[in-house]
Amino acid sequence: MLLLSGLALLAAACGPRAAPPEATPLGLQPDVAAAAKETVSEETGVPAEEIEIVQANQVEWTDTCLELGGEDEFCGQALTPGWRIMLQAGGEEYEVHTDLGADTVRIKR
Repeated sequence: MLLLSGLALLAAACGPRAAPPEATPLGLQPDVAAAAKETVSEETGVPAEEIEIVQANQVEWTDTCLELGGEDEFCGQALTPGWRIMLQAGGEEYEVHTDLGADTVRIKR
């Protein structure tokens, strides 16, 4: 009986976390969503308010370049929590990688 209640506690602790009340329906913080949209807007010329977030998943990147470092770029080898965000702008889909606070935002090319 003790084993089952311990497993139930472990399952509850490891289960999905509730999104903060100010988060988007996908669990993104509004400032992270805005940073991703603004980055795509700057790249495409599509106004940020016309860009739609299609999907967002919280991930752990394997380096500080969010797995999008260039050939001549130094990327620290450290687990970096963040987001993989799929956006749609002007009929095209874009994959954006961010760290948790969107201090670093990169478009996958």
